Amino acid sequence: MPEVAADAALATIVGLLTDVLSCPVTVTTDAASALGAFQAAHCLDPRLQPAFTANALRELVREMAPQVVHEIVEPLGMAVAVARWGDRLLMIGPYTHEPLYPGAAEEILSRIGIPSAHLRLYKLYRTRYPIVDVEYVHRAAAAVMKADGSGDVLGSVHQIVAEGGTLTPGYGEPPQSAPFAVIEERYRLEQLFMEAVADGSADGALAALQRLAGMPQTISYLNTPFLGTTILRIMARVAAQRGGLPAVTIDAISQEYAQRLHRAGHTADPRRTIGLTAQMVTDFCRHVRRHRQRDYPPLVRRVADEIELHLSQRVSPPELAARLGVSTSTLARHFRDATGTTIAEYVARQRAERAARLLTTTSQSVRDIALFVGYDDANYFVKVFKAAYGMTPTAYRDAHSR
Repeated sequence: MPEVAADAALATIVGLLTDVLSCPVTVTTDAASALGAFQAAHCLDPRLQPAFTANALRELVREMAPQVVHEIVEPLGMAVAVARWGDRLLMIGPYTHEPLYPGAAEEILSRIGIPSAHLRLYKLYRTRYPIVDVEYVHRAAAAVMKADGSGDVLGSVHQIVAEGGTLTPGYGEPPQSAPFAVIEERYRLEQLFMEAVADGSADGALAALQRLAGMPQTISYLNTPFLGTTILRIMARVAAQRGGLPAVTIDAISQEYAQRLHRAGHTADPRRTIGLTAQMVTDFCRHVRRHRQRDYPPLVRRVADEIELHLSQRVSPPELAARLGVSTSTLARHFRDATGTTIAEYVARQRAERAARLLTTTSQSVRDIALFVGYDDANYFVKVFKAAYGMTPTAYRDAHSR
């Protein structure tokens, strides 16, 4: 009788999870029949979606470790999670992680070489299934196994990126290491990111992040849900502290974005997380700059902000004075008293610093960088840069790039 009651309780939980996730949740002791039924109901076409065939899944189930959730993500953008313990098999899915944005279906089929004649069928197939976050899948699996008496023993989800028809535990997982040159490049870009945040440079920090995001997936963490944003938040905190930002300010910014990023991580649109991450980095940089300017009079702080906002444009002291409602002589006197330099010298230094970051974090030509930081004459830019750094822009790039 207790066994019957346990089975009834398990069936109730499975039914509830099916409703909550809006995708099939199956617990069975007959794996062969369940896998055959899965292929029949959810495989678009064995030739187009070999990872969802009974044979491929059977091999996976046979070899995978017990009490570990394995999430299979296949090239058409669909996923299914499987786990086994004792004589039971759990299957959750299919589901997808992202909505089908306009043009995405065409891009997916083109990338994996599927004729466009299948486009309409694929769109109808893909939109049949819900968008589910992997964390909810993991929690659902834990709930099922706990209800069946296996205890809450699950670790993290083991993701398998399916390619072709091969499905084996660990296939498609990032290797434990990458070539030394790639690892060194990642550390170099992370260092550039932290230096930029410590310097209060949002441009430099975001440029470094963009290059990090483009690194080989074997070592890139930026697109990993929760992990990537958490790592960046910690790095930004440490860098801001190096930049002199008080701990109380760092903690306030960090707590705010920890909550916002956590909420965004559970949404269907990954662009929200990307946008919030960029906003978080920009906020840290802005507060670092503000803190460094805390001893400046309000007028000088406003001048520094105006220069930063319009650094790529012509910066004229008379125009700045008119914009701020003071005379040119008053502006020049207050600025020199506070900073020890003239507005023109300050602008040249800021432009040189931004150019230096672009030289080491982008592949733009020296001429394009000169234009970006406000110099129409590339030769004059080289002269200004050499005065600031003791070498030409090309020599600086060679010395600081790998």
